[in-house]
Amino acid sequence: MDLFDAVAQRRSVKKFDPSHAMTEAEIASLFEAVILSPTSYNIQNWRFVLVTDPERKAALRAAGFGQAQ
Repeated sequence: MDLFDAVAQRRSVKKFDPSHAMTEAEIASLFEAVILSPTSYNIQNWRFVLVTDPERKAALRAAGFGQAQ
């Protein structure tokens, strides 16, 4: 896929199934994929925060002006 195809096919998903819970294996696979993405100056200064507690999720959502994503 060339750059213009990638840009043209890009999508921003706005609706998610709130009842879906990722498995530990899915989360591990996601992290494995994310660490392969490029970083500025190839620094790889990764910081991941996995929030699973519903109360903390609600607090983060409130701090983010109610955004669902």
